[in-house]
Amino acid sequence: MNIEQIKANKTCLDYLGTPLKKTSSGWHVYRCPWKTDTHPSLTVSPDGKVWRDLSTGAEGGIIELVMACLNTRDFKLVCAAFDSSSFSLSKTLDGKKEKELECSRFTSFSVMPLQSRGLYAYLTKRKVNTSIARQFLQEAHYSFHERTDGSYLYALAYPNDLGGYELRGAPYTGNPDGYKGGIAPKGITTHFDKANAPTVVFEGFMDMLSFATLCGGVKHNYMVLNSTVNAPAAIEVLRLISGKVLLCLDNDNGGNKATKQILDALPSAVDIRKRFAPAKDVNEYLCSKRKG
Repeated sequence: MNIEQIKANKTCLDYLGTPLKKTSSGWHVYRCPWKTDTHPSLTVSPDGKVWRDLSTGAEGGIIELVMACLNTRDFKLVCAAFDSSSFSLSKTLDGKKEKELECSRFTSFSVMPLQSRGLYAYLTKRKVNTSIARQFLQEAHYSFHERTDGSYLYALAYPNDLGGYELRGAPYTGNPDGYKGGIAPKGITTHFDKANAPTVVFEGFMDMLSFATLCGGVKHNYMVLNSTVNAPAAIEVLRLISGKVLLCLDNDNGGNKATKQILDALPSAVDIRKRFAPAKDVNEYLCSKRKG
């Protein structure tokens, strides 16, 4: 299907499925899929042609809805979603997007300046300079269940450009890798504060912080994909950069694929991953160089 066929034959109701409720005027009410929405704010007109986000004032039709849910501006990806034999929100978001929607399971969530000793200890264990980390990270307090004792879970919170967060918690008994999650919408994060400096592109924020630690401070502009699925969005932004672009993604299959994708679109970019090989990523390299 092309864009015009989609507009003519599909509605927001087809995509979103059964609503939570209806208003007295016939509008359908949903939880907004691309953000934390404990108080459902997404409404769809009775005919399904128009949606509105009551919390932000944003609105649009079926095309804009799918773009927001998939975090893309690529019309090809939108058309591909409609060509699927099982066209619906739950089917087109796939496993990665479903994980993003984990935010809807939080019963409480708040963000504040980084302060917990446990998170500082975690950063120190990863050999990251904590004074650098404070320039980029916040601290999230959250819960998956209603609590009456005032207790909560906490994690490093790294904001993206769309208003979502990447969350990383310190390892604990039963989870040696630590908690990994996020608050939708998923998107890239850019730090373009250094005039005339190269832009270094990473997969995750821990590698960005590790790179800055190795450099002895923040001496470059940075872009963090937060997921290799965000490579197309990164390319859109990188096309607008006049300075040098350095690619420092992971040394694995996912990193190889995303690096090639960016290089195909931006041949002038430079792949610098070999500087950190055979380590999988910059943080692994940093930890190997600063043992003890």
